[in-house]
Parts: sequence; structure tokens; C-alpha cells
Amino acid sequence: MKILKVFNNNVSLILNDDSVEEIIMGKGVGFNKREGDVIDPVLIEKRFVLEGNNSVSNLDNLLARIDIEDIELASDIIQLGETELKQAIDDSILLTLSDHIGFVLNRAAEGLQMRSPLEWDIKQIYTKEYAFALKAVQMMREKTGIEIPDQEAAFITLHFVNAYNSTSSMNETMLTTKIIQSIIDIIKYHYGKEYDETSYDFTRFITHIRYFVKRQLDKEVSSNEDSSLINLIAVKYEQDYQCAVKIKAFLAQQYDWTISNDELMYLTLHLNRLSSNQ
Repeated sequence: MKILKVFNNNVSLILNDDSVEEIIMGKGVGFNKREGDVIDPVLIEKRFVLEGNNSVSNLDNLLARIDIEDIELASDIIQLGETELKQAIDDSILLTLSDHIGFVLNRAAEGLQMRSPLEWDIKQIYTKEYAFALKAVQMMREKTGIEIPDQEAAFITLHFVNAYNSTSSMNETMLTTKIIQSIIDIIKYHYGKEYDETSYDFTRFITHIRYFVKRQLDKEVSSNEDSSLINLIAVKYEQDYQCAVKIKAFLAQQYDWTISNDELMYLTLHLNRLSSNQ
């Protein structure tokens, strides 16, 4: 592994043995090092692969506006996130989160606050990730001494949700959030009641809806149009089926989605489980 660029004593950009660029972190990994020097792997504590838009060709442009301290803080937050959320986080989040942290700190220092238009939706849909993001905000306060508002947790939540799937873009993540909230609104209106959004049944249902929306966005939809089973489901769980039909009609009208009988059946069954247990 050879040094491409030294950022400070503890952070460097390297070309690894597979000729892939990485940002590495560890005590002394950049101390007295120059371009072309070989790195001792024992010194490396954290490593982040740089691919695609994060390649070295535009890394200098990013680093012109990202302080190395922000990269180190983002790294600490990512490490905490993997522990708290019990899920591997894609390396691509490092620079985007670092860039966002710098933006947050500058706004906070100037006394400016921003709210995500999807903040309430994010709290409902990504409860686990949002709870972690609040801890990340507290970590930022403690490490920077800047009073960062809790509202920033919504933005951090989206960064982590987006990082679960490296093929997703932030625009897709925000679209998914918007669609899920619309589905929740239809459900609440149809059944005429509110739900305990912290309950196991609600969070489990949201997980199913997230995968349902993801499949639609990825065009991984079933083509099975066998109507025999859905007809039985429609009779047995009439109210839940009618709600599923409303959701199907909304998605067809707003996003030109085609919902198969299989998807309609599973949606009906999930709705029945939710409505029966709440």
C-alpha cells in the first residue's frame, strides 16, 4: 500500500494492493510520510474505499471545502452507527457525511437552523436510524463545542438510510420517504385511527413497506396475475383489501406503478396484521 496524499499525521489517501484508492485512519499513518511511501498495515485503524464520484480525480475539490477534522468526526459517527444499528455502512457515506458535517457546523456557528421538509416523516419511518442520529448530533456537540440543534438528526438519518444500499441516491431515498408517508396517510384515513408509531407491529409494517417501495423503484415486481387467491383474500379481509386497493390506485396515478396481484395480496395481509394488533 502506497501513499498518494498525506492529510495529517493520522489520515492519508493510499492506493491499496488491489490498486483501489482508500482513505485510511490511524495514529501516525501519515507521520513523516510522503507520496510513494509504503504504509505499515498495522497502523491502520479504519479504512474507507473511494469509488466512482469519490475517486481521487475530484477528491481535491471535495477536500477544499471539507476539513480533515470533519472527516475524522464523520468516521467516528459511522463507527458508532455500525455498532448501534448493527448493520454495515457503505464506505461511500464518509465524504458525503463529512461534507454535510462541515455545512452543519458552519450554519450552527452562524446561528442558522434548517429543518428538513420530511422531518416528521423521517421520525415515523426510520425510527431506529433517527434515534441513532440524535446520538450522533450529541457527539457532534461534545466534540466541537457548538450547540447543534436536534433538527439536524433528520438529515443524518437520510445519510445512513441511503448508505444501506450503495446503489441508491439521496434523491431516491427522499422519494422513498415521501411515498411511504403517503401510504401511511392513506392507511390512517382508511381505518380512521392513529397508530402507536413506536410499537413493534407498526415498525415491522414500515419495514415491509420500505421493501415493497424499494422493489417497485428497482422494477423487481412480480408478474403473477393469478386472481384465485387474491379473490379469497379480498373476501376474508375485505376492509384491509379495500385499503390495499386505494394504495394501488394512488401509486398507479401518482407514479404509474403497476401493482401485481401477488403484491396486492401481501399488502392486504400486512395491513390485516397491523389493523388487528393496533
